[in-house]
Amino acid sequence: MVGVFLFAYISVNLFLQSQGHEIKKARIFSENTEVPEGGKLEVICSTFGFTKAETKAVYVYLSKDGKAIDMKTGPTRQDITFKKERIEMDISGNYSCVFSEEQLEITKVMGYGHNYIFINVIESMMNSQIHLLKSEVAVGSDAEFNCTTSSPTNKNLSNNMILAFLIKNEKPIKVNIWDTEEMMTTFTLREVRMEDAGTYSCAILLNILPYHGMRLDRNNKVNLQIVVASYSSFDKIIIVIMCSTIVLLLSLFLGIWAVIRKRGTEAFSLLQTSLNETELRGNNVFYKEIPKLDTADTEEIRTVVCYAAVWEESSDSDALYDALVFQQS
Repeated sequence: MVGVFLFAYISVNLFLQSQGHEIKKARIFSENTEVPEGGKLEVICSTFGFTKAETKAVYVYLSKDGKAIDMKTGPTRQDITFKKERIEMDISGNYSCVFSEEQLEITKVMGYGHNYIFINVIESMMNSQIHLLKSEVAVGSDAEFNCTTSSPTNKNLSNNMILAFLIKNEKPIKVNIWDTEEMMTTFTLREVRMEDAGTYSCAILLNILPYHGMRLDRNNKVNLQIVVASYSSFDKIIIVIMCSTIVLLLSLFLGIWAVIRKRGTEAFSLLQTSLNETELRGNNVFYKEIPKLDTADTEEIRTVVCYAAVWEESSDSDALYDALVFQQS
């Protein structure tokens, strides 16, 4: 098998050279040789030192396992960067760079560059487990989920950001930064409602964000049930005591108000009685038989009617006597 591959590689090179299209070697660089699935692969190809002085531009090819998979053009003294977004597991392999002074079909470009690097694509999702502290939570209470993992963190990725997501119906609803020391994180749903009920899971991603089409839910899931708040026996006793206290205070208030009202009514009655008595005393009539001689010198007895108020207010009894109104009894 290896002999066949070498034969094909030599044949292609000879064919291209015979057509005047020579494939030359270039250098390749990359900061990360381990990339999480769904992440970004970035490599740099350099032709510096491999081109002729009169060459102004070149065509650079990124090769994987000896076969070109991408092509870019650029000046000879400028590095060219290749980027691959959302890479998959089959991207792992040996990568190198080659170039040519004339553009060639990618399918016809084969060979390794001056050096090569092995890019290893690892799973972006760590094995995770989710635990629900209470499977039944009352409406208005908080629900807590613990997300843990038994997988050790890759040393090459320990400095990168690791994110944990709370998933409901295959959609992330919350995100926390993963605690690499505690190896767990806690998600809290505040004041849950009936629509918060459902199936939940958690996902731990290595230095990437979820993207469309990415499967986030795992086999380890929990079901959250939201129930209407029910009161325990102790709670019922507290409620009865509170209601009784309110009724007692209300009764006490009404009793005090009734007493005050009754006393106020009695005081008003006494005041009214006193005023009436005073008015009656002011209108008392004194009857007195006063002999008075008429012009015929006959002693005729007449009854004098006089109001007490008038009598008391008068300081001159003689004048009052003359002013009295006599009535025939």
